[in-house]
Amino acid sequence: MKRSLFAALAAGAFLALSAAQVTAQDDADQFKNLKPAKYIFLFIGDGMSLPQRMLAEEFSQSTTGKGLTINSMPVQGYSKTSSLTNFITDSAASGTAIACGEKTNNGRIGMDGEGKRKLESVAEVAKKNGRSIGILTSITINHATPASFYAHNVSRDNYYDIGLDLVNSGFDYFGGGGLQGNRNGDNDIYKIAEQKGYTVAYSAEVPKVDLRKADKLFVRGHNGQLPYAIDKPADEWGLAEYTQQCIDFLMLKNKPFFVMVEGGNIDHHGHANDAGASLRETMEMDRAVTVIMDFAKKHPNDTLVVVTGDHETGGLTLGFANTEYESSIYLLANQKCSVDEFKSRVNRFADSILGPRRFGPPGRNNDNQNQANAEEKTIKFDDIKPLITENFGLIFDKYPGAKQPEGAASANEAKPAEQTKVILRTKDNEARRKLTLVLSKSEQDRIEDAFNRQFPNGKRAGGFGGGGDAVANTVVAIFDNKCSVGWTSGAHTALPVDTSAYGVNSNLFTGMYENSEIAKKLKAIVSVPVK
Repeated sequence: MKRSLFAALAAGAFLALSAAQVTAQDDADQFKNLKPAKYIFLFIGDGMSLPQRMLAEEFSQSTTGKGLTINSMPVQGYSKTSSLTNFITDSAASGTAIACGEKTNNGRIGMDGEGKRKLESVAEVAKKNGRSIGILTSITINHATPASFYAHNVSRDNYYDIGLDLVNSGFDYFGGGGLQGNRNGDNDIYKIAEQKGYTVAYSAEVPKVDLRKADKLFVRGHNGQLPYAIDKPADEWGLAEYTQQCIDFLMLKNKPFFVMVEGGNIDHHGHANDAGASLRETMEMDRAVTVIMDFAKKHPNDTLVVVTGDHETGGLTLGFANTEYESSIYLLANQKCSVDEFKSRVNRFADSILGPRRFGPPGRNNDNQNQANAEEKTIKFDDIKPLITENFGLIFDKYPGAKQPEGAASANEAKPAEQTKVILRTKDNEARRKLTLVLSKSEQDRIEDAFNRQFPNGKRAGGFGGGGDAVANTVVAIFDNKCSVGWTSGAHTALPVDTSAYGVNSNLFTGMYENSEIAKKLKAIVSVPVK
């Protein structure tokens, strides 16, 4: 019995060793005939998986007649995203896997699972091999994903220490969002960056930087993240403009380079279950990819472009039970702002009726003044309907079967349900749009119930500064469903993500593999000498 057990254990150990040797041999074989790649770009869509890409693809096709650049890349594969200890990863563990080639615990940045050993990123390997390095993001530059390429910390929340790792990295270009958790005075990381030789530029200064006079650049449009793509002023730089500046700057150095670009706000809109804002963020990152693809076509024998995601966020589904086989994703064009901005617009509108909110401790004159205002003014559900229609195109009081007031335009505005289904099957997009965006009675009741929670008896809920966001959250949920979009979560999911590639050695990125394999492949490529 003991001999049988020993034999079984020995056989198991032999098989495990053999499997490890086969894996090592496979790795060696796939890296045997690598070609030199002078310019390497890695794009990471935070929270972007196949549903996010296809949502933006369908919207872009239906509104512009053109799909996404990332979906037209010739090499397509899939990456699994689990962390070392969790089937569902966070951005720190997934960022570390993609950057360093090793799985770690959720929350770790460039460290092993136990938090004892520093992991070397592809950017650090590239720098050792004589390459210039650029790191860009639409969110804060010391957030989990970009930090995974230059920092080593047991916790993604140690923002200040991660910021110090940033300026000590010696990387050539940091761009996009500003620092989270910065400090003032002598501890200001921007000042420390200047002492380390960085030219630091902010907001309107960024486009004016003389690239020829700078040794290293740290440029940001805001102290925090960049504005959401759907809310961004037309004249403000987005991810594509920072990407172009990074290329222009690194090309002046006449060296091979590695650049990581993160579309970070896709994740935020996934958490918020905001489809209209999410797809525009994906399109904004795709705009940056297009800048790189234009560059790659000028340097076809020297460039590798890889696009991936770190995980999926929100459990996005392209379809909703009530819309059956109909798809109205193009109607997301009616959304004029993000759900975050709409929350602000609702509260500003309420302020215009109820008067400005006054903040302060109880027992002062604020209480008396607020009470006086509350007695004089109230906000009604009818008051807020035009704001909802203006920002989402949703139509009130004309739901199919509704009795129209005397003098209403035509019976077509109140089609019975059977006639509505007939029109939805026609190719008359304008008729389809008007009917699809008409709110049913139950949908109107849901929004009114949310209004009453946010403004009970026409007053603000919750005392000083109260309010809540019930109206905005409900409107966006109903709007997304009417556009045939659903969500299953407000958090991350374990869906695999698309990994696309173009250019030199792009064949390495086909198939399905762990996200940590991306770093292993890139580390091998950046280590190939370039003339």
